[in-house]
Amino acid sequence: MAQRIVASAQDLGYSWRKLDKLMYQDRWKPEYAFGHYGDPHGVKWSARMYIQEAVANGALLINGAKVKKVIIEGETATGVEYTKDGQTSKAFASKVIVAAGGIGTPVILRASGIDRAGYDFFFDPLIGVRGTVKDIDVPTREIPMSAGVHLEDEGYMLTDMAHPSATTAFFAAGVFRFDQMFSRRRTLQIMVKAKDALGGRLTNTGGIRKNLDDHEKRKLSRGYARAKAILKNAGAKNIFKTWYLAAHPGGTVKIGELVDSNLKTAYTNLYVCDCSVIPEAWGLPPTSTIIALGKRLAKHLSSEKEVSDGPRRETVAAAAELDRQISTH
Repeated sequence: MAQRIVASAQDLGYSWRKLDKLMYQDRWKPEYAFGHYGDPHGVKWSARMYIQEAVANGALLINGAKVKKVIIEGETATGVEYTKDGQTSKAFASKVIVAAGGIGTPVILRASGIDRAGYDFFFDPLIGVRGTVKDIDVPTREIPMSAGVHLEDEGYMLTDMAHPSATTAFFAAGVFRFDQMFSRRRTLQIMVKAKDALGGRLTNTGGIRKNLDDHEKRKLSRGYARAKAILKNAGAKNIFKTWYLAAHPGGTVKIGELVDSNLKTAYTNLYVCDCSVIPEAWGLPPTSTIIALGKRLAKHLSSEKEVSDGPRRETVAAAAELDRQISTH
């Protein structure tokens, strides 16, 4: 599928190029199916690798827990309150870093007293443009977003997009194209993803309240016209577009507003590090930027510990209190 789209796009004059992938090339084999739901061969890079490394070095992971709020004493963050298996518990530490994502983080912060979190955000609106061809059999190992083009001046990007069968059927049903629900292996699809303007708000439970304005809809409409022409040139028939979707929500706890340049909030010892701190949309995947922010914050906190008094005693005390809370609850 990706090769057919590349050939068609380049034939029409687009600078359609391979995209960098967060995958380990030496672990991958052509017969491996792409891990849409899981990754049995460990081919895809995953943030859980950092967790595994931390646990191997002595960190305690409490899996299946949901943080409700940060515990604030005076103007200082001292820990978090969370639920697990229906029980409410608390964990304490000398530093608290909230990294629950562009939607989860502002919900936690609001519950912790930072009421301005969760306003004027971006969420990278997108549509899928799909058509079918008779002379192709898209394999389950098709890797999504293999190649594409970023039309920065127009405010959107185009890339091939492979979905698992269930998602393909769901998106077709969403626009009443029931005839295309089970045509995944004959489908060519291009994703059109736009850079949106900041706006909207989140509810206290993480509900999204944001509308696309006419300007953003026109971006996606122009992208649709380009994608449709590329698919038609590739021999596709029955071309249609999905309903509006979105990805990469962020900007809900912006740098310069609710956190400073070191990602610190107004509360002592409370930091945020995820897509929520990115102050404006750019309509592209934010993974590399978030990794860089995490590494920068780690260095900043490490340098703080080096000049503080008794960092080891603080850490040990926090760990002891955490153990006490876990055993108690």
